[in-house]
Amino acid sequence: MKICGIVAEYNPFHNGHAYHCAKTRGQIGDETAIVAVMSGNFVQRGDFAIVDKYRRAAMAVCAGVDLVIELPLPAALSSAEGFARGAVASLVAMGCVTHLSFGSECGDITRIRRAAACDRSAIRNHLASGQSYAAALQSAVEAIDPDAGALLSSPNNTLGIEYCAAIDALGCDIQPITVQRDGAAHDSEQLHVRPSASALRRLILDGKVDACREGMPSKAFTRLTQALDCGAAPAHVGVCDAAMLSYLRRLSPDDLLRFTGGKDGLQNRLFESIRDHTSIPDICAAAQTRRYPLARIRRALLRAYLDLPFDTSVEPRYLRVLAIGPRGREVLRQMGKTAQVPVVIKPVNEKRLPDTADLRRDALADDLYALAQPNRAFWTGGSHFRQSPYVANKENRSV
Repeated sequence: MKICGIVAEYNPFHNGHAYHCAKTRGQIGDETAIVAVMSGNFVQRGDFAIVDKYRRAAMAVCAGVDLVIELPLPAALSSAEGFARGAVASLVAMGCVTHLSFGSECGDITRIRRAAACDRSAIRNHLASGQSYAAALQSAVEAIDPDAGALLSSPNNTLGIEYCAAIDALGCDIQPITVQRDGAAHDSEQLHVRPSASALRRLILDGKVDACREGMPSKAFTRLTQALDCGAAPAHVGVCDAAMLSYLRRLSPDDLLRFTGGKDGLQNRLFESIRDHTSIPDICAAAQTRRYPLARIRRALLRAYLDLPFDTSVEPRYLRVLAIGPRGREVLRQMGKTAQVPVVIKPVNEKRLPDTADLRRDALADDLYALAQPNRAFWTGGSHFRQSPYVANKENRSV
């Protein structure tokens, strides 16, 4: 059986994600098992996921994904390079993945792979000169292929380049393929039959949930409305704004340096903004500059709140299963023979592992995420040790 990895956030799962799954199987074969490595309760833009990781994973499995594995938290709160490295390392750790499929604006895997061959030391040099990561990557790519440099104007192309670079760096034999995006652009607020996740999140936060129906698979939309009805969603920073601010104000610039990465002065700018402003959005707006992109600032604040130093390894120490579809069971059977790290399916599996900083960190992150949910009934701690994966059967699925 061919097993294809997809790296995603599914925040929330929409028609564009279902399209990606269908087109991936169209390239590799209808019987291909699709495994998503998905950000957990915190996402790469530096924010709380709008719906918790188990509910988002269930949406995906009901709409065409076969197995959902959680992306390591340090990778989820990293720039494109760390995000991609952690995701590809997770697929490699499964030991049975044959392909990696990602969406891109250009749809040309040859151009993307050529761009991925740029000099990584050149990227570090550009970063040291004050460029953002995206600008540094573009400069390095243009040095070897001016035409390929144009790819970096689109965020999905950028991630695709980083996935291919991670595959090369890890020396694995996973074959990358790409599906050209079709639908609303990344981060577009435009409504579309295949909208962006940003547009759906805006509708949800504005209370216009029914407007999301057309842009989501029916069973994914049902699960979204169930989460909203019980007060498990939408999770957002405003609910726990004071809790975050009270913690951040305890930190000195030297403390903040542990979470910002590099000695480019961001820690000082954050310290001033935390002291001078009274909400997380205002802190981010005050600290943002061309040199310090908003997503980097958000990630640094969340890393500080979660006590997740910038230099924490993005590679998995274990693989946590969030949702299982019919073909996912067969993938798990293969992983039982090939996985390079422990596989956590149920809490009892985790309790058998040695107590480590990684396990404690992930449990704390889930407890702090709970404080961002609207219904205080979900604020109790310990859910990390009670939650089992969603398990679907054929009747549960709706592509």
